Amino acid sequence: MKTSGLGEFALGQAVPNRDHAVCVSLPTVNDLVGYEEKKPETLQAMSSGYPRFVQHRFLRELIELEEKKENSLGFQNYLFSHSQHCDQAIQKFSVLDSIIRERDKYTWLQIPGQSKEVAQIESFLQHTGGIISSRQAEDILLKKGHLLNRENISGHEEPLEFAQKAIAEVHGSGVSPNGVLFASSGANAFYSLFQNAYKYSLKKKKNFWIRLGWLYLDTSETMNLFANDDEIITLANPTDLIGLKKVFEQFGSNIAGVVTEFPTNPLLQSCDLEQVRELCDQVDAMLIIDPTMASPKNSKVAEFGDILVNSLTKYASWEGDVMIGSLVFPDHSQIGQELFDATARTISPPFERDLLRLCEQLPMYPSFVEKTNQGLLQVVDFLESSNSVEKVFWAYQENSAENFRQRAGDGKPGCVVSFEVKGNFKRFYNQLSMLKSPSFGTEFSLCCPYVYLAHYKLTKSTKGKQILKKAGISPYLCRLSVGLENPKDIIKTLQIALQGMNK
Repeated sequence: MKTSGLGEFALGQAVPNRDHAVCVSLPTVNDLVGYEEKKPETLQAMSSGYPRFVQHRFLRELIELEEKKENSLGFQNYLFSHSQHCDQAIQKFSVLDSIIRERDKYTWLQIPGQSKEVAQIESFLQHTGGIISSRQAEDILLKKGHLLNRENISGHEEPLEFAQKAIAEVHGSGVSPNGVLFASSGANAFYSLFQNAYKYSLKKKKNFWIRLGWLYLDTSETMNLFANDDEIITLANPTDLIGLKKVFEQFGSNIAGVVTEFPTNPLLQSCDLEQVRELCDQVDAMLIIDPTMASPKNSKVAEFGDILVNSLTKYASWEGDVMIGSLVFPDHSQIGQELFDATARTISPPFERDLLRLCEQLPMYPSFVEKTNQGLLQVVDFLESSNSVEKVFWAYQENSAENFRQRAGDGKPGCVVSFEVKGNFKRFYNQLSMLKSPSFGTEFSLCCPYVYLAHYKLTKSTKGKQILKKAGISPYLCRLSVGLENPKDIIKTLQIALQGMNK
C-alpha cells in the first residue's frame, strides 16, 4: 500500500499525492457546505477535486493559454473531448451566442460569461463526463513548452487489447474482449450508451424507461437529457418486484428498457435480476446494469444484462488517479450487438496516457477486490454491533442479500458500506480522522458524505427532504470505502469518532 486514508487531511488536499489524483479532502461539514454553495474561501483552498466536478489546474492553464491566444476574456471556456458532445450541448440548451474552435483531439467552446447557459453547460459536462482529461491537458501543455516534465508511465505494446482482455475476464463468462469499449469516464460511458439506446428504442416505438432503484445522480440526469419526465418511471426500491410487475403490465411493449445498479449507490440494494430479465424479455426491452458498487469481479451479471456500465475509476484504478469507464456488450445480447457500433462512434475514448496508467494498475485489480472484500466484512461486523450506529447498508443486508448472493456468492461485498450514526452527525464527521472525499474503490480508505456531495440541493427544501425520505436516504448518510489499511486500524478510527460525537 502506497497511500493510507487514515489520519488528518487538509481542505483541498489531493489524495494520492499525484498530479492526477481524483480524490480531494473535505474535512469538515462547513467545508462541505462551502464547497456546495461555492463560497470563495472554500474554493480558493481547493486546487483540485473530483475531475468531473472541479476543473483541474492543467485544464485551467490550457484555457488561459487559449484565452490569451484568441483575446477572449469575458467568455466562459470549455474543452470538450468529443465534438459531438459539444454540438449536443449547444442544441440541448439552445445556445445562440457561441464560438466553437476545433483543436487537435478536442473542441473548445466559448460562451459569454454572463450567459444563462453557463450553469447548464457546466452541469452537462459533469453529468456526461465530456471534458478532456487532465493527462490530455498536461500533454498539450508539455508540447507547448509550458510544462518541463510529467509523471512517468510504463509503456505497453498493446494497451487497448491488454485492457480489453483484463476487463472481459473480470466480468466473467459470456464476455469477449472485443465486446469491451472504453470511455473517458464511467459517466461518459453511460451517456454515450443511453443516447443511442434512446434513439434505437424510439425507432421501435418504445419510449418508457424504468429506473430500478435510487440511481447515481449523473445516471439519472443523463436519462433526463434525452427522455421526457413522463417517459421515465422510477422505482426507488429495487426489491419491489410487485411494483415492477405492475409497471410492466401497465406499459407493456412500450417499455424501452430498465436501468439499474447491482447493487445500488448508495444503499447497496440488489434486485432479482433473473425476474427482471424475464420481464424485459416478455416485451423485448433492454436491461442496462451497472455493477460498479461491488465491482464486476464480485457481481457476475453479464448473463442477464444487454449492456453493462462500469466506472473503472473505482477498483480497477485502485491507486486513485485515473478517470476512465467501460461498456461491456455480452455475447448473448442481440440488442447489445445492434447498439455497439453506434455507441463506439459517439463515445469519448480515454486519452492514451490514461489507458496506459490503467494498464499499470490492472494486474492488481482482482487481488485488490479480494483484499477489500475481507476488510469490509470486518468493518461491517463492527458497525452492525455498535450502539452508536443507527443503520447499516451493505451488499448482504437482509432485504436484498439473497438477490446479491445469487450473483456473487458469499463473502464478496466489495469495499463499500453506508451507514447512519445515532447522534450528532456534524461532530462525528468533523472528528473522523480519515480522508473525507468523493469516490470509492481506492487503496486508501475514505468516507463520503454522500447526500451532501450528490444531492445537496435536496437537503435545502422540504420537498427535497421528502424525496430523500421516501427513498430511505438520510441527509446524513455516510458512504465508507474500505481500503488496504489494517481493518483493525479502520475500525479504531471509526470507534474514536463515534465515541466522541455526543460529548
